Amino acid sequence: MMSFALIPLMVLAAGWKDAPIEERHPEAIELFQCDFEDDTDLNYDLWPDQWTRRSGPGFPRYVDVEITDQAAASKNRSLNIRLDGGAATAYSPPIAVRDIFSYVLEGQIKTEGLELDKAYISLTFFNDKQQPVETYYSEKFKETGGWVKIRIGPIAPKNTNLDLAVIGLHIGPEGDVDEDLTGSVCFDDLWFARLPKMTLETADGGSVYLNDQPIKVRCKVSGILERDPTVIFELVDVGRQSLARQESKLAGKVVARKTEKISELFGKKAYQDENWDVGYAGDIQWQPPIEQNGYYEIRATMMGSSGLMHRRVMTVAVVSRDTVPEKGEFGWSLPSGEEPLDFQRMFDLLVTAGVNWVKFPVWYNDDDLERANNIARFAERLNKHNINVVAVIDKPPADIRNLFGEQETMLVANVFAEPLLWRPYVEPILTRLSLTVHYWQLGADSDVSFVGYTNLQDKLRQIRQELRTSGQDIELGIPWRWMAETPEGKGVPYDFLAYSILPPSGSLDGLLPMTKDELGIYLDKSQGKTTRFATIYPLPRSKYTTEERARDLVEKMVAAKIHRADAAFISKPFDSEYGLMNENGSPSELLLPWRTTARLISGTEYLGAIQLPNKSQNHVFARGNRTVMLVWNSRETNEVLYLGDDVKIIDLWGREVTPLQEGNKQIIPVGPIPQFLIGLNDSVAEMRLAFQFSPSELESDFGRTQRMDATVLNTFPTAISGVARLVAPDVWNVNPGILRFKLTRGGELKSPYKILLRADADSGLQPVRIDFQISADKEYEFSVYRDVLVGSGMMQVESTASFDKDTGELVIEATIHNLQEQLISFDCLLYATGRRQMRQRIMNFGLGRTTIVYRIPDADDLKGGTILLRLREIGGTRVFNHRVEVKD
Repeated sequence: MMSFALIPLMVLAAGWKDAPIEERHPEAIELFQCDFEDDTDLNYDLWPDQWTRRSGPGFPRYVDVEITDQAAASKNRSLNIRLDGGAATAYSPPIAVRDIFSYVLEGQIKTEGLELDKAYISLTFFNDKQQPVETYYSEKFKETGGWVKIRIGPIAPKNTNLDLAVIGLHIGPEGDVDEDLTGSVCFDDLWFARLPKMTLETADGGSVYLNDQPIKVRCKVSGILERDPTVIFELVDVGRQSLARQESKLAGKVVARKTEKISELFGKKAYQDENWDVGYAGDIQWQPPIEQNGYYEIRATMMGSSGLMHRRVMTVAVVSRDTVPEKGEFGWSLPSGEEPLDFQRMFDLLVTAGVNWVKFPVWYNDDDLERANNIARFAERLNKHNINVVAVIDKPPADIRNLFGEQETMLVANVFAEPLLWRPYVEPILTRLSLTVHYWQLGADSDVSFVGYTNLQDKLRQIRQELRTSGQDIELGIPWRWMAETPEGKGVPYDFLAYSILPPSGSLDGLLPMTKDELGIYLDKSQGKTTRFATIYPLPRSKYTTEERARDLVEKMVAAKIHRADAAFISKPFDSEYGLMNENGSPSELLLPWRTTARLISGTEYLGAIQLPNKSQNHVFARGNRTVMLVWNSRETNEVLYLGDDVKIIDLWGREVTPLQEGNKQIIPVGPIPQFLIGLNDSVAEMRLAFQFSPSELESDFGRTQRMDATVLNTFPTAISGVARLVAPDVWNVNPGILRFKLTRGGELKSPYKILLRADADSGLQPVRIDFQISADKEYEFSVYRDVLVGSGMMQVESTASFDKDTGELVIEATIHNLQEQLISFDCLLYATGRRQMRQRIMNFGLGRTTIVYRIPDADDLKGGTILLRLREIGGTRVFNHRVEVKD
């Protein structure tokens, strides 16, 4: 009987799809087909011949599984499972396979009435010792809404001694959730076929390279029926632009046939076609001409006489050889330890990726000396590279798990309930690692079972005391919910809280990642209460574009930095939907945006934002004398200003360019995708940040002189002298126009400006510029940009001017926003050159908006000019001026 023998030893994601799911691969050779018609049930017992049903705990025999003739997907019959609590699985007969091929499995599935369970198919490969070595799963369904076609593959199994494959049809719950007592699922039209096997990998097995390392890829092909197909290599960047291409003929060789022995599995003979293992094989190499940092896809397409035969895609990342800051806030949480890599490759990746923190599970089997040594060596090496390790004590290892209660999901609060139970097994780990590892976390990021725990502080004090008998100077932390209140008080028995939004199952299904604003709010709320480790989840790959996901990730990292998270972790970095890497260990599109941001702002001080001439948003960070700006804008624009003498633009994927110059100014193209500017002159940046007006607004009192003080701070490392010229709107009279100053190092100048607003001066935010000429270690010329508010700011006007095609009149439409509750009445006066004043009156206007329209005949002479709209308070002194632009 086949039961637990098919539980997979390795779970892999379904492979790349190179054909629409509605189509079957034209080059495929069928190995097995089952539609549950009469010829599959020769003994008429309503059970498919040679199939096996799983039995054992959780798989009761009273769940009905039988062939039915009701509503089949194709022809007349299907396999139906009717639920009554519990799960059910049916396994196909073994099918002969060979490692020189890749495979595809298709089927039809229909569910009805499922609320908790999910239905799916699986494909398990066995080696020649009848051991399961690789298992692949289809998408899992609760409600299909009728028959749905599903597919696994094409997949290229990694093992080299494959012998058999078995198809599984599954229905059951995930994790510890309850099971459905009613509902049904039907399976039909199963089709399993072989395809040519095509693998694409780098010669050294790597996927993240330094920009001075050569990259060679190797494409291996086997199981093809055509000896000399064409293999086309292509290099594609993150923007899907093709950078290079090469075509070569594959010199195929005949692959030796296997013996004629009929394989068996648990007494079941394998299906075996006459030509099931015939084919040619060969390989070809290519060195892609990668010239700069970035994220790349390398594609290999095999074309035969009949067209497309197969295609494979791999990803690589190329980065600069940078030094990781000694202190930083950004890290990865590795809930599966070193998987999917080995310890050496994981270490190389973490160092190259610029990680400063790593969460790593350290609870291993008591007799597993090799793993103990590997973890200790791994932690020591990371420590030497300025990477802090957080040791995670999560679920007990398999050999002692039954001591804590046999269950699929084990909550850490229950595991650590009794010190006499856990201490003998945790103590050796602490003794071994505590000299290197100072941070210890009880439970995975998703396990927030300590939230709401009765007598939490007393329990944690007990655990802390027990732990500190074995480990010196350890920092103890627990996972915590963002929405839960942070415990306060003196002497709290923990050193940090690891905040998360994941449900206890750890499943990312349906996860709604926090926005940057939500992250900032929660960090501000908990600031000063404890050391805070935050988790960051990117947007899902299936629902957002690469640019949207990259921008969102960077915004969240910056929010964590600005709002002073002590560390910010990507909780599941090896996840194709939410991570930075794919499940197979190759980089995804987000690895480089994460790395670029981490290496440029880790360990920095946040200085604030500099006002730019075209209002682009930005954040400025400094580490030592290195100043970095992150800049973006909702629209495409150029920011033209002096930032330094050696400014570089670095995009999120690490590509570096030197901006164009306009005199001594840089021309910085800015758009919705953030980018970094490095090489900023730190003294100039700090002087821009420090300059201020006091007050920063003027009353809308036209014709009266007002005072506004300017503060200039010397942020240069030496004494300076210079002049500052205030460039204001033409309708402002400014005295003095030029300030002359000499300042010692750190010195400050406060000087008044006397400003008179002419009657036609605009209200609202008005841009001004202060041009500096400074003598310090050298001569500097740069500008500071500020907005000065004219008026109270409680009134805003937006306007449009267009010509009516039918009448030829100039139509001016002005929308007035009153931002205060107080009622106001005012005259709206429009002044157009050469014409009489036009007046409209608005009475008792409260909070909200209203629109007024003016029509001016014969207005061709007004094209290209401006028209003054003045709102004058009735019975008051307030005046609001607004200029309407009339475009040509």
